[in-house]
Amino acid sequence: MRGCLAALLLGVLTLGLPLHAPRGESQIDRARLAVVVSIEREVDLSVDEVAQIYLKQRRFWRDGSPIVPINREADSDARRAFSKAVFAEQAKHHDLYWNRQYFKGVLPPATLASDDAVARFVRLERNAIGYLRADRVVEGLRILFTIPLD
Repeated sequence: MRGCLAALLLGVLTLGLPLHAPRGESQIDRARLAVVVSIEREVDLSVDEVAQIYLKQRRFWRDGSPIVPINREADSDARRAFSKAVFAEQAKHHDLYWNRQYFKGVLPPATLASDDAVARFVRLERNAIGYLRADRVVEGLRILFTIPLD
């Protein structure tokens, strides 16, 4: 009986404490970006396929639904790391690429200003794809792959 009481007391005392990953793991997560889709989206994509999506060369999921790519703001560390990993050498030519696309009526992906905004949008929009720090991934998101955050 005494052991049950101690366990109950310990449970009540720790009930309000946030759950965190072990120290080393959270440091690793902070050093990585996760490319994510809604948990409802059953898909596996390569880095090249994600590049095609973000260049709007691939616009539809296999079920025919339109893909909604979400970027972070242009001056963010997340955007720089994503562009470097996904587009490699092409990253420096993006302004010229999007200037040409604009005159064809193709707009670049929408931009959101925070990891939380990306997580919320992608979780709620089944057709969205985005990227955010791996330690900011929430329930309802599927991680396709991770990228080092330089």
